[in-house]
Amino acid sequence: MITQKIKIIRELKNYTQDYMAEQLGVSQNTYSRMENGQIKITIDRFQDIANILEVSIQELLSNDQPILYFNNNKSIKGGFIQYECPKEILNLLISEMTHMRQERQRLIDLLEKIESRNKFTD
Repeated sequence: MITQKIKIIRELKNYTQDYMAEQLGVSQNTYSRMENGQIKITIDRFQDIANILEVSIQELLSNDQPILYFNNNKSIKGGFIQYECPKEILNLLISEMTHMRQERQRLIDLLEKIESRNKFTD
C-alpha cells in the first residue's frame, strides 16, 4: 500500500507526522488520515510528499522496490531489530553475512600466520 510506504520512508528519515503536516500546510490530524488511507491523496499532494521525503513519485507508487526498515518501538526488549522485507532479500542478507563471517575468519587466520612468522624473525 502506497500510504504504508510513505509512512515507512517518513519514519526512516525520522520525520514526525507533525513535521510532514507542517511542510504540507495541513493539520497533523489531516496528515495522519492521509497516511492511514482515510483521505484520498491527489497527485499534486503525492508530489509534495515525495519532495519532502526526497524520493521520486515513481518510488512511492512502485510496488517493485522493497524497503527495509527498523522498528524503533521502545517496547521491544533487548534492542531487537525487526525487519519487514521479502524473503528473497532476507535470504540474500543472510548469505552475505555468512560470506562476511568466513572472510573475517580467513583474515584472522592470515594475521595469526603473519604474527607467528614475525615472532621467529624478532
